[in-house]
Amino acid sequence: NGFCKSKESKDSKFNTESIKFWVRSDKDMKKNFSNKLVGQIGENLVVAELGRRGLIATTFSGNVPDIDVLAYKDGVSIPIQVKTVKKGNLSVNAKDYLEIEFKDNKQTVKGKNREINRGIIFVIVYIGAKLGDEEFYICTKGNIQDLIFKNHSNYLARNKGVRPKNPKSTHCSYNKDDLVKYINNWKLLV
Repeated sequence: NGFCKSKESKDSKFNTESIKFWVRSDKDMKKNFSNKLVGQIGENLVVAELGRRGLIATTFSGNVPDIDVLAYKDGVSIPIQVKTVKKGNLSVNAKDYLEIEFKDNKQTVKGKNREINRGIIFVIVYIGAKLGDEEFYICTKGNIQDLIFKNHSNYLARNKGVRPKNPKSTHCSYNKDDLVKYINNWKLLV
């Protein structure tokens, strides 16, 4: 019936390259889909929890920079950034938060990026295997910036300013242990 049938082309290289591209794209799409799904779950869990606490909230599904959820209560709108994790650490680019100077392979943290809106609310959600197992950590972008400053500076100090595997990398991470004082810190919002 020809629905999935393709005509043979004289240019068989085109068909082969198209297939290779499709296979790579399919693998990337599955990973991206999984990441998007995790993010969506986290955002909707935050909206549900805010509703339980008497706030009206809605997600933006990635359509607004720096804002994943907008909450509203008593005439006040509250923009919220949501980070969702299934397990492990949260990874960031330290250059987004810090002033970093490079000299050859050595990195030096010169300070914190002053252009960051330190007051934006962050809700970090660790999702569990089943509904109700999630953990919420509520803090500000400034709190996250402080964590990144501490973690990246300490990592560089332990390694004499040079990242062993990739000296130009500014990858940095933080985890639950770094966030423990912010668990269920909903008073920041309500």
